[in-house]
This record gives sequence, C-alpha cells and structure tokens, in this order.
Amino acid sequence: MRGQLSKQELNKALNNHLYGSDISFLSKSDEDYALDALADAFQDDPLFSWFAGLEGEDPERDQKMYKLGRILNAHVNHRFFSGSRGVALGVRTTESMVCCMTLAPSSCVRERMVDHIIAMFKYGAPPMYKSKEKSKYGPYSQKRMEKLNVLIKKRKKHMKGTKRWIQLQSIGVRSEQQWKGYGKKMLQLLTQTANSLNASIYLETESENNESMYKHFGFHTVEKVNLCVSGDDSPAANFTVYLMRKDPSG
Repeated sequence: MRGQLSKQELNKALNNHLYGSDISFLSKSDEDYALDALADAFQDDPLFSWFAGLEGEDPERDQKMYKLGRILNAHVNHRFFSGSRGVALGVRTTESMVCCMTLAPSSCVRERMVDHIIAMFKYGAPPMYKSKEKSKYGPYSQKRMEKLNVLIKKRKKHMKGTKRWIQLQSIGVRSEQQWKGYGKKMLQLLTQTANSLNASIYLETESENNESMYKHFGFHTVEKVNLCVSGDDSPAANFTVYLMRKDPSG
C-alpha cells in the first residue's frame, strides 16, 4: 500500500505538467516578490478583511491591508519557498511576480510550533499583536485570527483515512492581472497534477463566489464553518469558511 504523498513525488509530477508553461517553481530568492504579489492579491480578501475589522471609511485602509496581507502570508508560506513544507509556484514578468500558489503534500501538512516561532523572529508579529499598532485594527482582530485554529481540526477530520492528498495553502493573483486566466492556469495545473498522482485536494476558501469557482474545477463543499468571537456583536461578527475537497477523477 502506498504511503503519504511526498514532496519528491509532488515536485516530479508538477514538473511533468509544466512543460511549455509560463508557470515555474519558486525558491527562497523569489520570496519577497511572491509575498508582494500575495499581499496585493489579498487586499480585499474577505477573511483578511474580517481579521482586520476595519469598519467604515479608513483613509489608510489599503496600507493596513497590504501590511497585514504580507506578514500573514509570510508566516503561512515561508516554508514553501524554502521547500521544507512543500512547493511554491508562480508566474513572473520582467517587472514583478504576477501570481503565486503554494501546495503541501499530505506528508508535510502538519504545522510545527517551531515554524511559528521562527516566523515570529524573522517577520515579526502581525500588527494587531503589536502594542503600537493594534489600535489601528478592530477590537476583535486578535481573537478573530485565533479562531482559525478550529480549521486545523476540521482538516484532520475531513482528510482522515486519505493518505495521498494535496493541500492548496495559498493562491493569489496580483490585482491588476486578475481576470486574465492566470488563476485558471494554476488551478488546471493543480488538478492535472493531482489526477496523475491519484491524489485528492483540500482547500479552505472564504466566499460564495470562490466556492462557486472551485466547484467549476470539480471541488465539492464538505463543510461550512461559522467563525464568531464571543462578545463580538458588530455587523461583521459572523464569518463563513468553506471547506472543500476534490478527489481524483478517472
């Protein structure tokens, strides 16, 4: 019986499907450009906006959201650029990184405490955890972020008994490059690769529009999770995360 999906298997299968594509593997030297692309892509992301809690008009909203998006993506994705947790892929132009996607094979999905500690030292804490900056974000920002811990348990539940699978950790296209087919290319690469490995795919997304898009690529929703912080009675208190899965097609 085959064991969990390894990084080597995932890299080899991706490489087989990259021939003639403008998508390429990213390395540590690409991290800064990739984080810039992801931060830009996540400026209006529903989940990141829920974290920030910036209700009403805020003249500094764009700067605050970019900073939050960059540091959160750094914490989540730094081990993908080093190759220790999985793989990072992207499309480059002469000016910038257009898009980025990070993938973890099932042998590497476990998040280690030491990686969080390293990220804190390297990138610093998210702004809502800093005494001089937390007042710039909503009063429930910290607690909202900590609510994400429930998703780790949900992922274990929904992938229990599945040895070979891929977690789509992050995917984002720079705002001025959206609707040009880059995201579609990335998702087609992912689904083709997963099918060739006879592996399932798991992801978490944050809007009905995204849910509908992923369904177009063959995903189905396994659970809708409502996140809410105790005592938060603001208009945006409740937030829904869609947990989705795609099994290999014959």
